[in-house]
Amino acid sequence: MDRRHFIGMGGAAALFGASAAEAAAAVSERSGRALSDFGVIANGEADQTTAMQKAVDALVEAGQPILVPAGRYRISGVQLPSKATLVGTSGLSVIVAPPGRAAFECVGRQGVSLRGLSFVNQGVVARECRNLTVADCEVLSSDGDGLYCGGSGLLVTGNRAASCAKAAIWVEGDGLVTNNLIGGNGRFGLRIGSAWRLGTVTVIANSIDGPAVGIGVSSAEQGYAMIAMNMIAGAKEGGIRALDGDTVIGKDLTRGGSEAFRNLAIAANVSM
Repeated sequence: MDRRHFIGMGGAAALFGASAAEAAAAVSERSGRALSDFGVIANGEADQTTAMQKAVDALVEAGQPILVPAGRYRISGVQLPSKATLVGTSGLSVIVAPPGRAAFECVGRQGVSLRGLSFVNQGVVARECRNLTVADCEVLSSDGDGLYCGGSGLLVTGNRAASCAKAAIWVEGDGLVTNNLIGGNGRFGLRIGSAWRLGTVTVIANSIDGPAVGIGVSSAEQGYAMIAMNMIAGAKEGGIRALDGDTVIGKDLTRGGSEAFRNLAIAANVSM
């Protein structure tokens, strides 16, 4: 096995992006109003948080998805209500957040979905949400975490992330994390769970290349994690490591030893 595998996985991720673009086109045809109707302008230099918030609130209230056309948009801390569905064109709809801030935030919401969006700096912070989907998105770089997804019924799939200083994708809660492609230097490729709760989560078929730790997983006893068939390369501190808070403990679990953690099932991962 060599790193050409990751190039192949990139082709698979591109297919996810194509489906997001098709969805965006369908949304465009049936949506009654566009972001530009609320003063959101592609490629503008000014911050557009206020206009984007107004558009999100109005379109969700009208039961419409939010189509983000190709271009760059500077926003921070836009609050996503329940049932907000944002759809962009993969690689072309770029959301730029300021350092240390997330573009989108939501707490205690239901049925939020982000698809086909690209981010500079942190894309989303979602806490205690139900049925959250983040799919086919991309983090181009981040000075902190890339995507933070917390709650239950989480689906985090088909995303790309590179050059995230902390965790490219951090999932805290119950759900499925699969088919994500992560590269570049940083602390963690994937981070699973928190200091007090692991969550009930399946982490399967992700490709990770370059961070210090491929997958960091909480050693908290509340929850259960199945971690299987992930491809990890270049992780200098280990492919899969248990965490006590922010501290890495024990040995690389891709080499064995997961029996020391009764709530972790780790199988068929490759670390090279």
